[in-house]
Amino acid sequence: MNSNPLPTRRGRRILICVRGNCAHPDQGKQLEQRLADLIDQYGLDDPEHDHHTKCAITNCLGVCEDGPIVMVHPEGIRYHHVDQAGLERIFEEHLLQDRPVEEMIRRDQPAHSIQVGRNKR
Repeated sequence: MNSNPLPTRRGRRILICVRGNCAHPDQGKQLEQRLADLIDQYGLDDPEHDHHTKCAITNCLGVCEDGPIVMVHPEGIRYHHVDQAGLERIFEEHLLQDRPVEEMIRRDQPAHSIQVGRNKR
């Protein structure tokens, strides 16, 4: 019997920033909708799928430039300048084939610190 009352997390979690200064919130919301459609189309919403994926929009991810920013967990990879075509590449290569899209990865630290309480709209 499993002594852990919480289920083990499987798969990936995709976070899309919609509350920072890096891009207009509508861009992130459009990416979220497209990713949700792809997840549904490929059946990745099934927790038993080898490439199970969940997507959520989120507040600022602390990059604050070069958006829209998409973060893939558990790897912690941050993609920058993500548009529809870039999202589809991330989906196909990273999420389905386990190959991160190297040229879209943001490797440096954020240029600006996150400022708690600052209204970014």
